[in-house]
Amino acid sequence: MDEFLKNMRQAIADYQMLQPGEAVQVAFSGGADSTALLLGLQELGYAVSACHLHHGLRGAEANRDAAFCEALCSRLGVPFVLRHANAAAYAAQTHESVETAARVLRYAFFAEAANGCKTATAHTANDNLETMLFHLARGTGLQGLCGIPPVRGDIIRPLILCTRVQAEAFLAVRGQGFVTDSTNLSDIYTRNRIRHGVVPVLEALNPAAADAAAGLAARLRQDEACLAGQASALLDAAARQGGWLVQPLHGAHPAVRTRALRQACAHSGVPARDFTARHTAALEGLLQAASPSAKADLPGGFAAWREYDLLKIGRWQAPSGYLEQKISIPFDGSLGAGMARVRISRTSKKVFYKSFNTFYANCDTIDMATLVLRTRRTGDRLRPHANSGSKTLKKLMIDRKIPSAQRSRLCVLADKNGIIAVQSIGMDASRCQSGSDVYEIRFEG
Repeated sequence: MDEFLKNMRQAIADYQMLQPGEAVQVAFSGGADSTALLLGLQELGYAVSACHLHHGLRGAEANRDAAFCEALCSRLGVPFVLRHANAAAYAAQTHESVETAARVLRYAFFAEAANGCKTATAHTANDNLETMLFHLARGTGLQGLCGIPPVRGDIIRPLILCTRVQAEAFLAVRGQGFVTDSTNLSDIYTRNRIRHGVVPVLEALNPAAADAAAGLAARLRQDEACLAGQASALLDAAARQGGWLVQPLHGAHPAVRTRALRQACAHSGVPARDFTARHTAALEGLLQAASPSAKADLPGGFAAWREYDLLKIGRWQAPSGYLEQKISIPFDGSLGAGMARVRISRTSKKVFYKSFNTFYANCDTIDMATLVLRTRRTGDRLRPHANSGSKTLKKLMIDRKIPSAQRSRLCVLADKNGIIAVQSIGMDASRCQSGSDVYEIRFEG
């Protein structure tokens, strides 16, 4: 068995890609690597099928590639699926680069055509080296230096230990031709500049540079998996009330903490593609912030914010604007969508509730003509106890550890003489019940 097939077999075994004789779909472009992948899997005894996506980008050359793939599969007796797409139109629709749009379309097609089996792509050790160099030049952490994952879900890379030279030598021995994508020769693309300008310098220093990079990537993937596991355990231990406790995160080792923060963002739906080291630094800043209501913007309309000892991540909604509604008693309604239901009724029955959301006010203290239900406004004050002075509503909300994002959504009952009662805060001492004729004020939700 030649070196190419030995490396293929080793990769399949090391990363448990396939069982003997298992059905596998090859993402077949017609280039040297994917042609070698198709023939190699056949020779190793796997039940091979193939699929090819025509992206609608390279005109006659793309037509030639599709025809080559179809003809070779027909000769080899390999089931073949061909689909046409318009990557440029899709890119315009999604506002992505054509390269990104083509990749999205390609992998969606692979999943659909696979009919439940795994899809093998022809990424080689050279592709892995180029990817590592690309990430290194752009700026990356350990994860970026792990290179191309040998297995990602139902996508497998049996050539990840094979070099491009080995693939072409394998085809030459068998007299099998292949097609060449002319765009791979142009240095317009960053990856091609790395391939043509950087990799030859490394190979001059070490002809086995691609193999060396593959070994490094494998070791780094082990390290990354260990740290990611510790980060996941930390995140589970810190989880509370739709967020995560700040102190355990802040006290963790930076290597674990930063991964936990990235995982928290991923769990919350933050798009990983646009997440950078700058966002990680902003999240770490939140853990150290003196303000219990600090906030940091994240990609995709998401944000992270502190609610005292909790870190929360989600789509950010700024506090609603000021709302006010004239009301009369009895009253049963809400001030706005998603806000508390408020019930006010006259009663002689007094019930003690262990909450900050049911109050009894002396009827004689309320001016019915100016009674309103509203949200807070600057300067609002309330006297919480008969033997205490008044405090600003802002100070009372801070004392009660009410998150800043929620403060402007709490309901305030007031008249021309000032605040009567505030949801989750209390009632002004001057309005407290005396005698048997009182108003019951209840905030629900």
